[in-house]
Amino acid sequence: MNRLGLKIGCLLAALVIWMQVAHTSTVEQDIYLPLRITGLQPGLTYAGSRVPARVPVRVLGRKLTLLRHRFFNYFVGEVRIDVSGQKPGPEFSYEIKSGDIFTNLDAASAYPPTTVHLRIDRLDSLMLPVRLQLENSLPADRGLLSPVATEPESVLVTGPGRFFDPEPVVMSRPVDLSKVDASLDREVGLTVDRPLLEIRPDKVQLAIRVGVLEDRTLANVPVVALVDAGRPEVGVSPPVADVKVRGVADSLRVLTRDRLLVTIPVGDRPVGVYSLPGQVDYPPWLTLLGLVPPRFQVIVGNPPVQEGAQPDSAGRSDGGE
Repeated sequence: MNRLGLKIGCLLAALVIWMQVAHTSTVEQDIYLPLRITGLQPGLTYAGSRVPARVPVRVLGRKLTLLRHRFFNYFVGEVRIDVSGQKPGPEFSYEIKSGDIFTNLDAASAYPPTTVHLRIDRLDSLMLPVRLQLENSLPADRGLLSPVATEPESVLVTGPGRFFDPEPVVMSRPVDLSKVDASLDREVGLTVDRPLLEIRPDKVQLAIRVGVLEDRTLANVPVVALVDAGRPEVGVSPPVADVKVRGVADSLRVLTRDRLLVTIPVGDRPVGVYSLPGQVDYPPWLTLLGLVPPRFQVIVGNPPVQEGAQPDSAGRSDGGE
């Protein structure tokens, strides 16, 4: 035990002596110091410049201090580049000098020579809408109760002015609709199509409202002929049609005929008898499945009646003018 105590005592003594020597001895060493840009005017940025996080320097200092810096990240100084008075413009080069090194060590010099490439630019900000990336389709028996929306709808994008011309685009991360079978709220990340731009917030809340789909036929929807001004009177047969649509069940059950419009574009056709297709205008949340009948007999003016005359395949009867 006495020998063990003696060994520990000798070790402690050696350690104290070593620390004393390390604290008093001065050595020259190559180290890396952090680089900081100072003096930047408000509303400007150097984002996008080729600026290293640390630069090599040669220093003269106490050995113990340098060991603490090497192994424990002890702060011994930094390199500062002062850009006071610099205006927005093209990239320029700056070679680091000894006067740019601020340290509590005995001496420091820039070694090896380091050149930093800087570009000062305006710091712009713009509120931009979020564009949704929706992939695939909902399951066959599901439909949207309302358009997919985000909260917020727009986000603040900030960065160097040169990246705002043309206007950048903010996109959501892709959302796969084929995996959505019920209404949900979820957070989705955002991306921007330009480098060095910052998005705040960088996530939005996505609301997807989904319901079960059903089919329904609305009977006796009025048919309207669209005729240019000043043209002869037009008759349509039959004057009503049946419209088959598909939509979310809850909304489909309260759908009325006045939400649908069946039209026939007659335009400036001359007097005659025509067979023309109908067109259906309907709310965007519906899917049109069919129109019965698909074509209608349209009589423009008072064409002469010829026995056995029938509308031709082009839509006009043999007796039409």
